[in-house]
Amino acid sequence: ICTQINLFVHNGIQVVSFNRKTYRKIITSPELIEKINPKNKALAERFLKNFATKRSPKSVVVYRSNLNIFFCYCVENLDNVFFVDLRKSMLLDFFDYCVTTLKWNSARFSQMHSCLSSLSTFVEDIYDDVYPSYRNLLPKIEKLPKEFARKKSVFTKEEIDKLMSWLGEINKPQEQYLLALMISSGARASELARFTTNIIDENNTAFDDLFLETTEEVKIKGRGINAKSKLRYILKDTFLPYYHKWLPIREQIMKENGKEHDYIFINQFGEPANVSTFRGWIEKWDDVLDKHFYIHSMRHYFCSEMLRTGVSADFVKEIIAWESSDMVDVYNDLSVKERTFKGLDKLKAAMEQENINNN
Repeated sequence: ICTQINLFVHNGIQVVSFNRKTYRKIITSPELIEKINPKNKALAERFLKNFATKRSPKSVVVYRSNLNIFFCYCVENLDNVFFVDLRKSMLLDFFDYCVTTLKWNSARFSQMHSCLSSLSTFVEDIYDDVYPSYRNLLPKIEKLPKEFARKKSVFTKEEIDKLMSWLGEINKPQEQYLLALMISSGARASELARFTTNIIDENNTAFDDLFLETTEEVKIKGRGINAKSKLRYILKDTFLPYYHKWLPIREQIMKENGKEHDYIFINQFGEPANVSTFRGWIEKWDDVLDKHFYIHSMRHYFCSEMLRTGVSADFVKEIIAWESSDMVDVYNDLSVKERTFKGLDKLKAAMEQENINNN
């Protein structure tokens, strides 16, 4: 019935989303969290404190949620056992529960497996003097086979133009602007939410006036609290018409709600929008397309369209802020016939000469 299944954790709740229909399996609650073995709470807090020095705040939130899920399971099913005293059979029962009751897929299963394995390694390395006989049991718990990923959606310019026109017809200027920024920058979802009005200067251009260069660096994907930031580049002529259309509407919404901030994307109350807000908007975009739309597909689209024009892979690498040109090949969705290959003019000349000789 459903074409897409998403699984994620929000505030300790395993959420299974089937396109527009959502099923929730309550795993944790404030009451259950309060009952967690104090020793497990203390161990988790010490682990997360150390974990936060090496990973992003977002990763810490995910790991905390995973630990709450596991320890609440222990409260209800394992007599609130202390983590160090777990047996392999207990862990096996938990992961069986994840698959049979929670309907976790292999990715979600692996995420929890990695979380508990990291905690186990932490106990082995840091508390070896307190628990000298403790051993990490997670390697004994086999992971689920990796599932085949959903078929990648590759969009043509005609399809994107059709979507843009439809958004205009239904009067969604902010969504038009979001689409315009995606196809003109190739930015990740998290980066899109960080764009502010004070980093957009129409006079700050680059590459023969074709691109706008942000006036400040934007935080890009990366591990740790000190993740890298880089300047971002936006294809000017594709971007500006929709930017100009959205700004006055944004200002009116902000004024009506008494809000003051620089974030370009906002919700109906004038508050900064986030990635979840974006996903709520684009959920309905599939209605006008014959394939599933997701934000990351526009990163592929931007890379492919840049290459279609004939620019070099090195240039695309710099524009998208990749560390290596190898990523260009990963994101290039042009078919073999659409790609430009060096030396074809020489081959053509040789064939023409051969025809002359044969005649």
